[in-house]
Amino acid sequence: MADFNGTWKIDVGRSETWSTEEQRYVPEQVGEEIITIRIDGGVQDYEVLYGDDPVIRMGYTARFDDPEWVPYSVREIVTREADADVDAAVSAFRARVRADRAGNDRQFVVGEPYGMIRLVWVDDRTHYRFQRTVSGEAQNVMMRRLSEDGDSYLSSLLDRDGIVYRTRVFIRA
Repeated sequence: MADFNGTWKIDVGRSETWSTEEQRYVPEQVGEEIITIRIDGGVQDYEVLYGDDPVIRMGYTARFDDPEWVPYSVREIVTREADADVDAAVSAFRARVRADRAGNDRQFVVGEPYGMIRLVWVDDRTHYRFQRTVSGEAQNVMMRRLSEDGDSYLSSLLDRDGIVYRTRVFIRA
């Protein structure tokens, strides 16, 4: 299970998201995303630095194949400018990454869950993450598939209607 261990950086040139307005996939606009994964004894510790301004630090610790849902929490929000309006920066970021759309509405509030997750281990190169709201509504399913050489992985996200709305490629940092 340890093949995913390490730090990963998004390859924005090979990552895309679905635009309902344009009815096509468009380039990912996250800016930067750095993920650190540590798997030990069937437990995954996951932390992501999501975005470039603001940077939203989120994460969770979850056991694979555990029936319990665990919080995927917002831990910190940092802006480039110390005196920046954090709420305005987060609002602009939500629009840029399409996290303000119906059916994909996501909130970034420090100390609050971004969602609740469960993990499924399939094999050393394939993991699934199921996500729902705190109130129990389906949000998405993510499949993470490691390349044979272990130098990159593909993350495919399906919305609650089963439509692939985001594909992202991560490379080892």
